[in-house]
Amino acid sequence: MAKEKTVFVSYSSKDYNLVQTIVRMMKEEQIAFWKAPEMIPAGSSYAREIPKAIKECSVFLLILSKTSQQSIWVEKEIDSAISHRKTIIPFQIDDVALNDTFKFYLNNVQMIAYESDRNFDTLKRQLKQLTDSSEQKGSSETIVKEEVLVASAQQTQKKQYPRRSSSRLADTNALRMNRIPLQCDHCGSRLLENITMGTYRCKQCGKDSYDDFQTIRNYLDIVGTAPASVIEKNTGVPKRIIEYFFKDEYLEIPKSSPIRVPCEMCGAPIRTGTLCDACKSGKSSARDNKNDRKGSWHSLF
Repeated sequence: MAKEKTVFVSYSSKDYNLVQTIVRMMKEEQIAFWKAPEMIPAGSSYAREIPKAIKECSVFLLILSKTSQQSIWVEKEIDSAISHRKTIIPFQIDDVALNDTFKFYLNNVQMIAYESDRNFDTLKRQLKQLTDSSEQKGSSETIVKEEVLVASAQQTQKKQYPRRSSSRLADTNALRMNRIPLQCDHCGSRLLENITMGTYRCKQCGKDSYDDFQTIRNYLDIVGTAPASVIEKNTGVPKRIIEYFFKDEYLEIPKSSPIRVPCEMCGAPIRTGTLCDACKSGKSSARDNKNDRKGSWHSLF
Protein backbone atom coordinates (compact mmCIF):
# COMPACT_ATOMS: atom_id res chain seq x y z
CA MET A 1 0.00 0.00 0.00
CA ALA A 2 1.38 3.40 -0.98
CA LYS A 3 2.35 5.71 1.81
CA GLU A 4 -0.07 8.60 2.30
CA LYS A 5 1.23 11.85 0.88
CA THR A 6 1.08 14.76 3.28
CA VAL A 7 1.49 18.51 3.23
CA PHE A 8 3.73 20.15 5.84
CA VAL A 9 2.40 23.61 6.71
CA SER A 10 5.10 26.15 7.54
CA TYR A 11 3.81 29.46 8.88
CA SER A 12 4.14 32.29 11.38
CA SER A 13 1.73 32.20 14.31
CA LYS A 14 0.84 35.81 13.46
CA ASP A 15 -0.80 34.51 10.26
CA TYR A 16 -2.87 31.99 12.21
CA ASN A 17 -6.33 33.04 10.96
CA LEU A 18 -5.49 32.58 7.26
CA VAL A 19 -3.63 29.36 8.03
CA GLN A 20 -6.77 28.00 9.67
CA THR A 21 -8.71 28.79 6.51
CA ILE A 22 -6.19 26.75 4.53
CA VAL A 23 -6.42 23.93 7.07
CA ARG A 24 -10.22 23.85 6.73
CA MET A 25 -9.87 23.65 2.97
CA MET A 26 -7.46 20.71 3.23
CA LYS A 27 -9.81 18.91 5.60
CA GLU A 28 -12.75 19.44 3.24
CA GLU A 29 -10.70 18.16 0.30
CA GLN A 30 -9.34 15.26 2.37
CA ILE A 31 -5.76 16.41 1.85
CA ALA A 32 -3.51 14.93 4.52
CA PHE A 33 -1.38 17.53 6.29
CA TRP A 34 0.91 18.08 9.25
CA LYS A 35 0.83 21.29 11.25
CA ALA A 36 2.32 22.33 14.57
CA PRO A 37 1.47 22.55 17.38
CA GLU A 38 -1.65 20.38 17.10
CA MET A 39 0.21 17.37 15.72
CA ILE A 40 3.11 17.32 18.13
CA PRO A 41 2.53 14.36 20.48
CA ALA A 42 2.24 15.02 24.19
CA GLY A 43 5.62 14.80 25.88
CA SER A 44 7.55 15.41 22.66
CA SER A 45 9.13 18.64 21.37
CA TYR A 46 9.17 20.91 18.33
CA ALA A 47 12.87 20.18 17.73
CA ARG A 48 12.20 16.45 17.53
CA GLU A 49 8.92 16.30 15.64
CA ILE A 50 9.23 19.09 13.06
CA PRO A 51 12.36 17.76 11.28
CA LYS A 52 10.78 14.30 11.22
CA ALA A 53 7.51 15.64 9.76
CA ILE A 54 9.36 17.59 7.06
CA LYS A 55 11.43 14.54 6.12
CA GLU A 56 8.29 12.42 5.76
CA CYS A 57 6.07 14.95 3.99
CA SER A 58 5.49 15.06 0.23
CA VAL A 59 4.82 18.78 -0.12
CA PHE A 60 6.15 21.73 1.87
CA LEU A 61 3.55 24.53 1.93
CA LEU A 62 5.16 27.82 2.92
CA ILE A 63 2.77 30.58 4.01
CA LEU A 64 4.95 33.44 2.86
CA SER A 65 4.51 36.82 4.52
CA LYS A 66 6.45 39.58 6.23
CA THR A 67 6.03 37.87 9.58
CA SER A 68 7.03 34.41 8.31
CA GLN A 69 10.25 35.91 6.94
CA GLN A 70 10.99 37.16 10.45
CA SER A 71 10.38 33.76 12.04
CA ILE A 72 13.47 31.75 12.94
CA TRP A 73 11.35 28.58 13.02
CA VAL A 74 10.07 29.10 9.47
CA GLU A 75 13.62 29.77 8.32
CA LYS A 76 14.80 26.50 9.86
CA GLU A 77 11.86 24.61 8.37
CA ILE A 78 12.45 25.80 4.82
CA ASP A 79 16.15 25.06 5.15
CA SER A 80 15.26 21.50 6.19
CA ALA A 81 12.78 21.16 3.30
CA ILE A 82 15.43 22.19 0.79
CA SER A 83 17.99 19.80 2.26
CA HIS A 84 15.47 16.97 1.89
CA ARG A 85 14.64 18.12 -1.67
CA LYS A 86 10.95 18.59 -1.02
CA THR A 87 8.49 20.17 -3.44
CA ILE A 88 7.95 23.67 -2.07
CA ILE A 89 4.85 25.77 -2.71
CA PRO A 90 5.21 29.36 -1.49
CA PHE A 91 1.74 30.85 -0.91
CA GLN A 92 2.40 34.58 -0.71
CA ILE A 93 -0.21 36.43 1.37
CA ASP A 94 1.18 39.96 1.25
CA ASP A 95 3.18 42.13 -1.15
CA VAL A 96 6.33 42.48 0.94
CA ALA A 97 9.57 41.87 -0.96
CA LEU A 98 11.69 38.88 -0.04
CA ASN A 99 14.51 39.52 2.41
CA ASP A 100 18.01 38.32 1.57
CA THR A 101 17.57 34.95 3.30
CA PHE A 102 14.29 34.04 1.60
CA LYS A 103 15.51 35.44 -1.70
CA PHE A 104 18.36 32.95 -1.45
CA TYR A 105 16.03 30.08 -0.50
CA LEU A 106 13.34 30.82 -3.09
CA ASN A 107 15.45 32.00 -6.00
CA ASN A 108 13.59 31.00 -9.20
CA VAL A 109 10.77 29.36 -7.25
CA GLN A 110 7.39 30.37 -8.65
CA MET A 111 4.88 31.55 -6.07
CA ILE A 112 1.11 31.59 -5.77
CA ALA A 113 0.02 35.06 -4.72
CA TYR A 114 -3.12 35.21 -2.58
CA GLU A 115 -5.15 37.99 -4.18
CA SER A 116 -8.57 36.41 -4.66
CA ASP A 117 -10.60 33.22 -4.29
CA ARG A 118 -9.28 32.14 -7.68
CA ASN A 119 -5.76 32.07 -6.28
CA PHE A 120 -7.01 30.05 -3.33
CA ASP A 121 -8.55 27.57 -5.77
CA THR A 122 -5.20 27.36 -7.54
CA LEU A 123 -3.53 26.41 -4.27
CA LYS A 124 -6.20 23.76 -3.62
CA ARG A 125 -5.72 22.31 -7.09
CA GLN A 126 -1.94 22.21 -6.67
CA LEU A 127 -2.14 20.45 -3.32
CA LYS A 128 -4.64 17.88 -4.60
CA GLN A 129 -2.51 17.10 -7.62
CA LEU A 130 0.66 16.72 -5.59
CA THR A 131 -0.91 14.56 -2.89
CA ASP A 132 -3.05 12.38 -5.14
CA SER A 133 -2.79 8.77 -3.96
CA SER A 134 -2.20 7.62 -7.50
CA GLU A 135 1.38 7.41 -8.68
CA GLN A 136 2.85 10.85 -9.31
CA LYS A 137 5.61 11.24 -11.80
CA GLY A 138 7.79 14.24 -11.25
CA SER A 139 10.85 15.37 -9.43
CA SER A 140 11.29 16.37 -5.83
CA GLU A 141 12.62 19.73 -6.90
CA THR A 142 11.98 22.76 -4.72
CA ILE A 143 10.40 24.56 -7.63
CA VAL A 144 6.80 24.43 -8.85
CA LYS A 145 6.90 25.34 -12.52
CA GLU A 146 3.86 23.71 -14.05
CA GLU A 147 0.90 25.57 -12.42
CA VAL A 148 -0.73 26.57 -15.68
CA LEU A 149 -3.78 26.17 -17.85
CA VAL A 150 -2.45 22.97 -19.35
CA ALA A 151 -5.81 21.46 -20.31
CA SER A 152 -6.33 23.71 -23.29
CA ALA A 153 -2.82 22.93 -24.51
CA GLN A 154 -3.41 19.19 -24.26
CA GLN A 155 -6.68 19.44 -26.15
CA THR A 156 -4.95 21.09 -29.11
CA GLN A 157 -2.74 18.06 -29.61
CA LYS A 158 -5.66 16.53 -31.52
CA LYS A 159 -5.19 19.29 -34.08
CA GLN A 160 -1.69 17.92 -34.77
CA TYR A 161 0.03 21.26 -34.42
CA PRO A 162 2.99 21.09 -36.86
CA ARG A 163 6.39 20.75 -35.21
CA ARG A 164 8.96 22.79 -37.03
CA SER A 165 12.04 21.19 -38.54
CA SER A 166 15.15 20.64 -36.44
CA SER A 167 17.14 22.36 -39.16
CA ARG A 168 17.54 25.89 -37.83
CA LEU A 169 20.00 28.74 -38.06
CA ALA A 170 20.46 31.28 -35.27
CA ASP A 171 19.32 34.78 -36.24
CA THR A 172 21.82 37.16 -34.67
CA ASN A 173 20.02 40.29 -35.76
CA ALA A 174 16.55 40.55 -34.26
CA LEU A 175 16.58 38.08 -31.35
CA ARG A 176 19.92 36.63 -30.30
CA MET A 177 18.66 33.09 -29.71
CA ASN A 178 15.88 33.08 -32.28
CA ARG A 179 16.44 30.48 -34.99
CA ILE A 180 15.17 30.72 -38.55
CA PRO A 181 14.29 27.69 -40.71
CA LEU A 182 16.87 26.45 -43.21
CA GLN A 183 14.39 24.15 -44.94
CA CYS A 184 10.63 23.80 -45.32
CA ASP A 185 8.98 22.08 -42.36
CA HIS A 186 6.54 20.40 -44.77
CA CYS A 187 8.46 19.21 -47.85
CA GLY A 188 12.09 19.71 -46.85
CA SER A 189 12.85 22.11 -49.66
CA ARG A 190 15.50 24.76 -49.01
CA LEU A 191 13.79 27.25 -51.32
CA LEU A 192 12.40 29.54 -48.63
CA GLU A 193 11.41 33.17 -49.00
CA ASN A 194 11.06 35.51 -46.01
CA ILE A 195 7.62 37.02 -46.70
CA THR A 196 7.09 38.77 -43.35
CA MET A 197 8.69 38.95 -39.94
CA GLY A 198 9.23 35.39 -38.69
CA THR A 199 7.43 33.74 -41.63
CA TYR A 200 9.20 31.88 -44.49
CA ARG A 201 7.21 30.61 -47.51
CA CYS A 202 8.36 27.59 -49.49
CA LYS A 203 8.68 28.27 -53.23
CA GLN A 204 8.19 24.59 -53.93
CA CYS A 205 5.05 23.64 -51.94
CA GLY A 206 3.78 27.12 -51.04
CA LYS A 207 3.46 26.38 -47.31
CA ASP A 208 4.83 28.53 -44.50
CA SER A 209 7.52 27.75 -41.93
CA TYR A 210 8.36 29.97 -38.98
CA ASP A 211 11.25 31.03 -36.81
CA ASP A 212 11.21 29.97 -33.15
CA PHE A 213 9.58 33.14 -31.87
CA GLN A 214 6.78 33.08 -34.45
CA THR A 215 6.30 29.34 -33.82
CA ILE A 216 5.70 30.04 -30.13
CA ARG A 217 3.40 32.92 -30.95
CA ASN A 218 1.30 30.80 -33.32
CA TYR A 219 1.00 28.04 -30.73
CA LEU A 220 -0.06 30.39 -27.94
CA ASP A 221 -2.59 32.01 -30.25
CA ILE A 222 -4.26 28.59 -30.42
CA VAL A 223 -3.96 27.34 -26.83
CA GLY A 224 -4.08 30.60 -24.88
CA THR A 225 -1.55 29.75 -22.16
CA ALA A 226 0.88 26.90 -21.62
CA PRO A 227 4.02 26.07 -19.65
CA ALA A 228 7.42 26.02 -21.33
CA SER A 229 7.61 22.21 -21.13
CA VAL A 230 4.30 21.82 -23.00
CA ILE A 231 5.31 24.39 -25.62
CA GLU A 232 8.60 22.54 -26.12
CA LYS A 233 6.81 19.19 -26.47
CA ASN A 234 4.25 20.39 -29.00
CA THR A 235 6.36 22.78 -31.09
CA GLY A 236 9.91 21.46 -30.77
CA VAL A 237 11.27 24.85 -29.65
CA PRO A 238 13.81 24.11 -26.88
CA LYS A 239 12.82 25.16 -23.37
CA ARG A 240 16.01 27.20 -22.96
CA ILE A 241 14.92 29.40 -25.89
CA ILE A 242 11.40 29.80 -24.49
CA GLU A 243 12.88 30.81 -21.13
CA TYR A 244 15.19 33.24 -22.89
CA PHE A 245 12.21 34.98 -24.51
CA PHE A 246 10.55 35.17 -21.08
CA LYS A 247 13.62 36.65 -19.38
CA ASP A 248 14.06 39.11 -22.25
CA GLU A 249 10.41 40.22 -21.82
CA TYR A 250 9.04 38.89 -25.11
CA LEU A 251 6.75 36.51 -23.19
CA GLU A 252 4.85 37.16 -20.00
CA ILE A 253 2.65 35.48 -17.40
CA PRO A 254 -0.95 36.71 -17.82
CA LYS A 255 -2.28 39.12 -15.19
CA SER A 256 -5.10 36.70 -14.42
CA SER A 257 -2.66 33.94 -13.42
CA PRO A 258 -1.72 33.65 -9.74
CA ILE A 259 1.78 32.48 -10.70
CA ARG A 260 4.65 34.95 -10.36
CA VAL A 261 8.44 34.73 -10.40
CA PRO A 262 10.62 36.67 -7.96
CA CYS A 263 12.67 39.68 -9.00
CA GLU A 264 16.33 38.66 -9.01
CA MET A 265 17.32 41.73 -7.00
CA CYS A 266 14.58 42.29 -4.41
CA GLY A 267 12.38 39.20 -4.66
CA ALA A 268 9.20 41.12 -5.54
CA PRO A 269 6.71 39.12 -7.67
CA ILE A 270 6.92 39.87 -11.42
CA ARG A 271 5.26 38.54 -14.58
CA THR A 272 8.11 38.83 -17.07
CA GLY A 273 11.84 39.44 -17.27
CA THR A 274 14.21 39.21 -14.33
CA LEU A 275 13.74 42.54 -12.50
CA CYS A 276 10.75 44.42 -11.13
CA ASP A 277 10.02 47.97 -12.30
CA ALA A 278 11.47 49.45 -9.11
CA CYS A 279 14.81 47.69 -9.61
CA LYS A 280 14.87 48.62 -13.30
CA SER A 281 14.06 52.29 -12.74
CA GLY A 282 16.88 54.68 -13.49
CA LYS A 283 18.79 52.07 -15.47
CA SER A 284 19.30 52.41 -19.21
CA SER A 285 18.39 49.24 -21.05
CA ALA A 286 18.52 47.88 -24.53
CA ARG A 287 14.93 46.78 -23.97
CA ASP A 288 13.85 50.31 -24.85
CA ASN A 289 14.94 49.68 -28.42
CA LYS A 290 13.25 46.31 -28.97
CA ASN A 291 11.26 45.90 -32.14
CA ASP A 292 7.49 45.69 -32.42
CA ARG A 293 7.36 41.91 -32.19
CA LYS A 294 6.24 42.26 -28.58
CA GLY A 295 2.52 42.58 -27.95
CA SER A 296 -0.42 41.67 -25.75
CA TRP A 297 -0.68 38.17 -27.23
CA HIS A 298 2.35 36.66 -25.51
CA SER A 299 0.80 34.72 -22.65
CA LEU A 300 3.14 32.16 -21.13
CA PHE A 301 2.61 29.81 -18.16
